[in-house]
Amino acid sequence: MSDCFEISDTLLDVDEMLAHIRAATPAPVGLERVALTHAVDRILAEPMVATLPLPRYTASAMDGIAFNGQGRTRFRLVGEALAGHPFDGVVAPGEAVSITTGAPLPVGCDTVVMAEDIVASGEDVELFRPDAVRPGQNIRHAGEEIAIGDHVFKPGTLLGPAQLGMAASLGHEYLEVHCRPRVAIFSSGDELRRAGAADDTTSSLFDANASSLAACLKRWGAEIVMTDILPDRLDASVAQLSSASKQADLIITSGGVSAGQADLIRAATQQLGQITSWRVAMRPGKPMAFGHIQQVPFFGLPGNPVAALITLMQFVQPLFRQLSGWRHWAPVKWYAICEQPLKGRRGRLDLLRGRYHVDAQGVISVSVLKDQGSHRLSSLYDANCLIELPASLAECDTGTPVSIQPLGELI
Repeated sequence: MSDCFEISDTLLDVDEMLAHIRAATPAPVGLERVALTHAVDRILAEPMVATLPLPRYTASAMDGIAFNGQGRTRFRLVGEALAGHPFDGVVAPGEAVSITTGAPLPVGCDTVVMAEDIVASGEDVELFRPDAVRPGQNIRHAGEEIAIGDHVFKPGTLLGPAQLGMAASLGHEYLEVHCRPRVAIFSSGDELRRAGAADDTTSSLFDANASSLAACLKRWGAEIVMTDILPDRLDASVAQLSSASKQADLIITSGGVSAGQADLIRAATQQLGQITSWRVAMRPGKPMAFGHIQQVPFFGLPGNPVAALITLMQFVQPLFRQLSGWRHWAPVKWYAICEQPLKGRRGRLDLLRGRYHVDAQGVISVSVLKDQGSHRLSSLYDANCLIELPASLAECDTGTPVSIQPLGELI
């Protein structure tokens, strides 16, 4: 088995690491049938083909009167058409029907004039502005939005409120969606304690990474099947990771993949599978590993909280979206104008925590936060974006356009 740790000073650039991950990404997880009411933020697994037209029938787009628009200006009202209660007769020339928005257009009518543009006197009505009337106006025609046989949504579509509203309009009570990927998350180190556990030594720390990584993955649609702390013992780590590989579609650890003597995740992983890619030319996030544990994709993220979340966004997210079945996912990036000089290091991607704002003219500007330490978790919730300083640049001047990644609801 090849050992990617043999060349310890080699760093993969970000594109190389992403290419390795894409090449090893499994097919999406299985399918399940869920009620429409439970399908929000799920990923559609089969094409949605319309078996009904939308609108279902030709209807009025306004409250007013419906008639045959052939040059007449005066009409006799012969009935009314309401949404859910159509007019059953045939409207003859010179006759009109009062109609509400969404009501089926009666037979014999082809034009609707809104109520504000008519003058009524008993059962007689007259057009207030006849020169402004166009035959066929204010009509919603059956099938003008969706025709029978139209492919409404492709597999891999994220089902948000608008998509679910369309599915309901087409009569779908249940939808076939991809299952939520099951994820196991571990933090590593004898110094770690779960939140709420007895803090029995001055050298112990409460584990932040399991909570923050799990919260982020849940937002993306994961089912978290396991969170735990791996002790600094090889046999225990091997046993827990082996158990996780039987329950999860994806395994994530934080800490334990650098060159320290007590960093045992690499050794445990290599007993159960293989780490194929290690260390990436990115700050924060250099000591990151990717491979598999008994055929389950595995990510070893850095132990520092900020580095763990940023590597989750940059490298775990693309694989997770594919596991979820979201075929057309792509990261969101904008351009913004630097408000101050930026410094990095040529040869690596620097991701700086920053804050962008949009001025009255719609120009996006961005400033970098002062504190950039990868242990400062507060710098992520104080930020609203990551500023990209690419590997080709060591610095950039004030006023330079730079690429930013808006954090939005990701973190």
